Amino acid sequence: MAGVAVAVYTSDPLFQNAVSEMARRAQTWVVAGSIGVEPAMQSGGQESRVFNSAALLSPQGEWVGRYDKVHLVPFGEYLPFPRLFSLAGGLTKEIGEFARGTSRSPLDAGSERLGVFICYESVFPDEVRQFAAQGAQVFVNISNDGWYGDSGAWKQHLQQTRMRAIENNRWVLLTTNTGLTASIDPWGKVVAQVPRKERTVLIAPYALVSSTTFYTRHGDWFAYLCAIISVGALGARFLKIGSR
Repeated sequence: MAGVAVAVYTSDPLFQNAVSEMARRAQTWVVAGSIGVEPAMQSGGQESRVFNSAALLSPQGEWVGRYDKVHLVPFGEYLPFPRLFSLAGGLTKEIGEFARGTSRSPLDAGSERLGVFICYESVFPDEVRQFAAQGAQVFVNISNDGWYGDSGAWKQHLQQTRMRAIENNRWVLLTTNTGLTASIDPWGKVVAQVPRKERTVLIAPYALVSSTTFYTRHGDWFAYLCAIISVGALGARFLKIGSR
């Protein structure tokens, strides 16, 4: 399986042909970052909708699936409260106008089920676990880390992604354009990697896992329960002090 992080419209025939040819030559499944387009007639609206997407191609070069990013970045991929911020005029015209995806279902790549999430969706554990809960056997995270320049954000992204592997007992294949590209095992260990800002190919080991962890099945309820108990204990303590 190959992963590619780019930002080109899926409707672009040059992009389609190039990625399809790559899949056919390599005879492998390909996950390609892209800008997905939903025509106006299909979306039921007046204008076409665009998504921050990951497309899945078969070894025959066919475009067989797509994941559309669900958790968008405010002021980067969409404008929250558009009526309020429309007063800013030119300050907001460069902000993306992506539509939200609606599904966290795995993509079927033959005998493998891929849980694909995009960029900093990896920092939301309760969202990522839904892929494994729905049958994803391996996670794939594609990211444009070029957003963050030479700051430490790329390293934060890597550490967060390692946590998602541990929580769900899943291998994670992390592919970035300027950040660290790596294969992460279910214990959070980086078992293969290539340096930042280096154009190359990583032959990455990984395995398929179908079992689910307690966290995958139940999410954050235990953490919420602990928080409620802690608040209750503090409240009881203050009430006891106040009654003296």
